[in-house]
Amino acid sequence: MSTVESIIEAVDHLKPVSDVAGKVMALLDDPDCGMSDLSDIIRHEPALTANVLKLANSSYFGLPGKINDAKQAVVYLGMTQVVDLVLLICCSESFSGSHGGYGLNAGELWKNAVAAAILANDLAEIKGLKQTSLFFSGALLRDIGKVVIDQHVKSAIEPILNRVKNQAITFREAERQVLGFDHCQVGAMVAKNWHFPTALQCIIRYSHAPLEAKGCFQEAAIVYMADAMCREMEIGLGVDDPSYPEDDRVARSVGLHPPQIQGVIDGFGRKMDRVNLLFTNQ
Repeated sequence: MSTVESIIEAVDHLKPVSDVAGKVMALLDDPDCGMSDLSDIIRHEPALTANVLKLANSSYFGLPGKINDAKQAVVYLGMTQVVDLVLLICCSESFSGSHGGYGLNAGELWKNAVAAAILANDLAEIKGLKQTSLFFSGALLRDIGKVVIDQHVKSAIEPILNRVKNQAITFREAERQVLGFDHCQVGAMVAKNWHFPTALQCIIRYSHAPLEAKGCFQEAAIVYMADAMCREMEIGLGVDDPSYPEDDRVARSVGLHPPQIQGVIDGFGRKMDRVNLLFTNQ
């Protein structure tokens, strides 16, 4: 079996983050869906319900009184925040392991994904953009393709790095030359297999190249910037990160200015500490 064929097979057989994650994401595409639809999805997944309630009742949120059911959690926290929580819960297992092909120890890909999600959400809010959950989930899932092709990258790391060095190309371009796919292409394939919204598939596909995106430029650009900010703060860096130069045209195209970006970075540490607390001391 060729590398390309084995990657496609791996995409087809990758365990979904969760069927419920796809259902929850579909709500973002349906203007007729509301709080009751979201709570109904959660209530039919006992394990997810238990986790959502555990987190809703944690000190992170500091809500008055005890939250006893999913509908109450949605009412108190709002749809956007509960959608984000559901995705965090569903993604934690897939992202938490080590990914040696990319030089990432256990938990580093997860920390990077969560950090980028927080940053993308904040950038979207600064711009006054709607559906901030789409930015959050796009940043959170942008590197899901790395989970699929990690072992292929590990086996081919020498020729990949040689191409990066000798041809002055990005790691992603070297992945395509050596493996036939890059991790963004594979991530978009995964998102399609999991029936995620088309916009989310597009964000994942163009998270490193938003200027090439058609139909999701603004969303992909925000995620691109969040990714670059993670590199600047050295959060979950892998062997591929040094090969991605920052393109200033992206920030200018979105209309975000350096003081706004710096403001998001300055406020990030407190938020990430709270998220770490959310998942360690519930």
